[in-house]
Amino acid sequence: MEDLIQDLKHGVRLLGRRPGFTAVAVASLALGVGLNTTLFSVVNAVLLRNSPVQRPERLVEIYSSVNDELPYLTSSWLDYTAVRDQARTLGGVAACAFVRGIMASGDKPALVTGETITPNYFDLLGLRPSLGRGFRDDENVAEGQHPVIVLGHGLWERRFGSRPDILGQAVEISGVRYTVVGVGPRGFTGMVPGLESQFWVPVMMVERLNFEGIQSQTDNDPGATRLQKRGSRWLFVKGRLAEGRTIEEARAEVETIFARLRQDHPKTNEKTRASILPGAAVRFHPMLDGYVKAASAVLLAAVALVLAIACANVANMLLARGASRRRELAVRAAIGAGRGRLVRQLLGESLVLAAVGGTAGVLLATWAGRLLSALPMDWLPVPMHFDFRLDGTVLAFAGAMSLVTTLLFGLAPALSASRLDLVPSLKADATGEGSVRRRVSLRGILVAGQLALSLVLLVAGTLLARGLLVARGTNLGFDPAPLAYIDFNLQMNGYDLDHAMAVRKRVLAAVRALPGVEGAALVSRLPLAPDINMEGVKIQGRHRPQDDATPIDSVSIGSDYFRVAGIPIVEGRAIDEQDVEAQRRVVVVNQTMARRCWPGRSAVGQNVYTEGFDHPPHEIVGVARDHKVRSVGEEPRAYLHFPMRPSSTVAIAVRTKLPPERALPALRTASLAAYPEIVFTEAVPAREVVATTLAPTRIGAVLLGSFGALAILLAAVGLYGVVAYSVSMRTREIGVRMALGARRGDVLGMVLAQAARLSLAGIVVGAVLAAAVGRVLGSLLYGVSALDPVAHAVAAAILLAVGVLASIAPALAAARVDPLKALRTD
Repeated sequence: MEDLIQDLKHGVRLLGRRPGFTAVAVASLALGVGLNTTLFSVVNAVLLRNSPVQRPERLVEIYSSVNDELPYLTSSWLDYTAVRDQARTLGGVAACAFVRGIMASGDKPALVTGETITPNYFDLLGLRPSLGRGFRDDENVAEGQHPVIVLGHGLWERRFGSRPDILGQAVEISGVRYTVVGVGPRGFTGMVPGLESQFWVPVMMVERLNFEGIQSQTDNDPGATRLQKRGSRWLFVKGRLAEGRTIEEARAEVETIFARLRQDHPKTNEKTRASILPGAAVRFHPMLDGYVKAASAVLLAAVALVLAIACANVANMLLARGASRRRELAVRAAIGAGRGRLVRQLLGESLVLAAVGGTAGVLLATWAGRLLSALPMDWLPVPMHFDFRLDGTVLAFAGAMSLVTTLLFGLAPALSASRLDLVPSLKADATGEGSVRRRVSLRGILVAGQLALSLVLLVAGTLLARGLLVARGTNLGFDPAPLAYIDFNLQMNGYDLDHAMAVRKRVLAAVRALPGVEGAALVSRLPLAPDINMEGVKIQGRHRPQDDATPIDSVSIGSDYFRVAGIPIVEGRAIDEQDVEAQRRVVVVNQTMARRCWPGRSAVGQNVYTEGFDHPPHEIVGVARDHKVRSVGEEPRAYLHFPMRPSSTVAIAVRTKLPPERALPALRTASLAAYPEIVFTEAVPAREVVATTLAPTRIGAVLLGSFGALAILLAAVGLYGVVAYSVSMRTREIGVRMALGARRGDVLGMVLAQAARLSLAGIVVGAVLAAAVGRVLGSLLYGVSALDPVAHAVAAAILLAVGVLASIAPALAAARVDPLKALRTD
């Protein structure tokens, strides 16, 4: 330990004597460690950070499904109660669903997101409210009869000032006055990371709030309400394994329960299956987790490449410094220092560099984490917020990263510098020129590796940027530029359907009367919006009565929608006002559906069945031009347009002469003038809706492009260092060449050729690696191949140009060598 302390002190003194060397090395490491720590803090917040749930390894998630394509859907209330009452392998079963409402307490009404839960929810998770209590069993036995609420800890602090007398007070949400019976546990914001549950109410209150989440419906369900419909699946179900029981036993028992439900309730459960997954294995949702983990792995790999490049930089610098210290090290060896002692000393210096660089990197990551936490995430379809602070896990990661970097950049230079031939080393000059030069040096290999890794990042960023450009140039089938979109839900104001329909008419008329508005139409979703609506249909001649319905993407629209959206009708007619008012069973299909289902003949006049052949069909009255439905890069997709049904949700697409950003304030004002109690859930230009579908590609292009730019900057520094060091080592040789007649241009070309060889080696190796990485990014590319020659050529050209620029200064220095001075050098 005493030797280690001495080595560290010696390292500090040596590094202090070379402030330029130390500054460059520390800056390189700080960038590498800072980037890795920042991104790990993001991954930690999104995927790794634990909630205060007790014994999460004993929790299970229970899903139901009606087909193999969507295996992890929600469950109905009645199916939940069957599992709750019959499962003996589970010590408890709870259920929850996401809801939104308008909280009227305070100065200004605000949208709040919460959950309806079963009374045992907190007990099952092993949590206790920080104030008051949870729900009793008798508060969950009759629909809408027990308006009690547990406030989220964050909402209690922000909106109610952490008032200790909040218990027993009333808060109004969506027109219902709830009595506060508790405040949620500190640090618990719900089971979905980033999606804060601001309140909890009994599941029996679900009809008084706006449901938000995954749901599916079975046709001809005899139930009247969400809670009474066995075929209405909307609840997330969680269980806790009983002591001594395994998940395999629970899975077998729940499957048996679902088999019994299929037999007892064939109308609603004929094809329902159950799936049970370990709770600890589910972060957001099983169908989403894979994408999030893959994206996180790609970004972590990208910043790891940046760190590797930074480490290679410092390793190159230490190799050069070790060569210049060969005489010093030889003297130490001559007076008795063994190779192990020399290696420890050199690694001590590396440890000092790593400690300083790691500390600077953590400070950089702390600043970046605060900046990321403050960024708005309103481009997501649901309001989310993550805390990217540096907790113990992240700091441990940063510490481990600093130790790893010590080995990455310190070990090879230490071993190389300590490998001494005493006599030649003692005769070497101060620069280490007496050492033997090799045609392929470790420094050259490191630089070629840096350039190869930089090319990988550049190609990845260029591919995504190219895909983004192609996507933006894609014909969407409609023009979002003049469109604005507003929506609100009057159920969250506590109004019944008749009242909501009257408000809908009033607001739509007010918007249409505004100056500059060319048209406005009701629509349940805009094209390319993140939500997906599907309708199961059967078509005579293509389906038999016993066949499953084919799910087709669908939308509900009001009159004038096609003109407002700029989607022409190519055959037949559009949905008109009478279709909406009379709720006629008509439908407009798109060209793709018409071609697929009625090839060679007109689709107009054909029938589409949504409830089986024993119910009245929807008659096709028109065919609309194809447009993009879910994503910009999708193949043509069948699409159904139904007349807008009565609904408490009011969503309006507006075509304006003004840019939508400038028109939106007037649209809000007109809507509020028609009905002052509106709280908008969305008010955006249609361009932003389209941009949401491109967000993963755009973010990937920006991040990987930025990482690539930083990587190539670091690699350029490394290349400059290698070429400059090579020139200093070959000063005498250059002098001899020039004395024998070599021109300055010859010397310049010789040095640039060395840099070009290293750059080309990096490009060749990087091209192979980039081809493999491009295939990983394939799902994010629009109309661009993973082997796109333009992207690869652009990245290679950038890398080659940077390589040449990095070597120009040392090349010019070599060309200016004075032969006489060079030949006099000892």
